[in-house]
Amino acid sequence: MMWLIAALTTANAADMVNADTEDGFEFTVALGAEFGGQTISACTGSLITPEVVLTAAHCGAELPMELVVSLGKAFFGPRVDAAESVGFAEGIFHPDYEELQNGIGGTLGRNDIALLVLEEPVDWVEPVWIAEDSIADVAVGATVTSIGFGVTGSNGAGAGIKRSAELTVDQVDDTFIYSYSSTNEDAANICSGDSGGPQVYWDGERWVQWAVHSWGDQSCLAQSGSTRVDTIAPWVLDQLEDVYGTRDRCEMWGLYNDGICDVDCPEADADCAVASDVDGEDAKKSGLGCMAARGATSIWWASIVALVGRRRRS
Repeated sequence: MMWLIAALTTANAADMVNADTEDGFEFTVALGAEFGGQTISACTGSLITPEVVLTAAHCGAELPMELVVSLGKAFFGPRVDAAESVGFAEGIFHPDYEELQNGIGGTLGRNDIALLVLEEPVDWVEPVWIAEDSIADVAVGATVTSIGFGVTGSNGAGAGIKRSAELTVDQVDDTFIYSYSSTNEDAANICSGDSGGPQVYWDGERWVQWAVHSWGDQSCLAQSGSTRVDTIAPWVLDQLEDVYGTRDRCEMWGLYNDGICDVDCPEADADCAVASDVDGEDAKKSGLGCMAARGATSIWWASIVALVGRRRRS
């Protein structure tokens, strides 16, 4: 499956390094499978529309997409062994994805992005929207929140419990957001199994996804790099348009004519006119962008892991 090139562990312990357990950020999902009654979590993703999960391409670009779709599942909940799961109908890797190369002359890779289309819409979770405008001028020095279902450290102990940690943005380039553990409280950072998870920013009104977890150092104690989504947002929107026939996120999320006034939508929401007529006041801005408030470790695949030097630990 798509994420099995990351460290693969059963869902019975903890995850992100020096992070807190997390019941919120419902749009964050574990990616894995169920084998013989055992739930396996190996990567993380984020629900960006009711039917589409955003994750990292490195989680399984070397594996047949047919395997990803037929065996993979997204798990919704604070831990994968007690979560509701949804299968996949389709998977899409970024066509210009370049794999991280370790060693002298190696590179950190590029376009580490993939999309997974769910078998059915998820209507009980509010999605998170991606940054479309450039974050380059505001990112450095900002605090972001990383969420994932990964392991607690380089010993590979456990996975499958959602955790979050606040990280500082210490550097950005055209591809990555970099965070150094030394600048984070309790030296928190991402680790194996957090791959593909969201790095989000609170802009004062809503959570916006700035990046997707891509890589970290071998020990998960020094630094991490997460792929910026603003630089590849046009490609993401192209794929979403293929799925929905529109680039309007409010239409994708089903927010027009749903009985709730959504003032941040690209098009006028007829519900706002009704709300104004009934209440005699302007609709209030949503806290979620265009959405108004609503109520067995796998031995045979573990050999795929090849993490040397600057290892991909996210």
